Amino acid sequence: MQEILQFDDLVLRLLRLDEDAYLIDNSDERLSLIIVGGGALILQKYISRATHDIDAIQVSPMLMKLLGKYDINCRVSAYLNNFPYNFEDRVKRLDLNTRKIDFYAASLEDIVIAKLHSHRDPDIADIESVSVLAALDWDVLERLALDESELKSSTLSERSYKEFLHLYQLYVGRFRP
Repeated sequence: MQEILQFDDLVLRLLRLDEDAYLIDNSDERLSLIIVGGGALILQKYISRATHDIDAIQVSPMLMKLLGKYDINCRVSAYLNNFPYNFEDRVKRLDLNTRKIDFYAASLEDIVIAKLHSHRDPDIADIESVSVLAALDWDVLERLALDESELKSSTLSERSYKEFLHLYQLYVGRFRP
């Protein structure tokens, strides 16, 4: 049975991963890991629910052998096409006192786009949270959703993009102030 992780558990898990990475390589080279999904929303304090794992979309190669020990899931990389093309430009560094790893979270707007793309009920519930809706930069969200050089250029098919666009328009119609 998987462990249920709250905010403090997630932070502790990341700090332990950082310590393990430092024990393997204590050079000055910094490693990075970009967290997405519910874990990113929890770590940025947009939602307060629990999660079973941490989803990471980009990870320094040296860390790959340690991730299973900490229930950090890199299979989410298969869904990279659900993120706007330049999502790396908008990541937010998590304020953790680390020795080896810089942890980042995808921007709120990028996470909302990816969760709309997923069509899963728990993902939709996350992005309908009052705190998520209050913190969203709706203009940035619109640019990421509609600009030809963002989500449309990373989505695998025109059909998939049209399905996303339908969900996006419903979301904006219901929640945009």
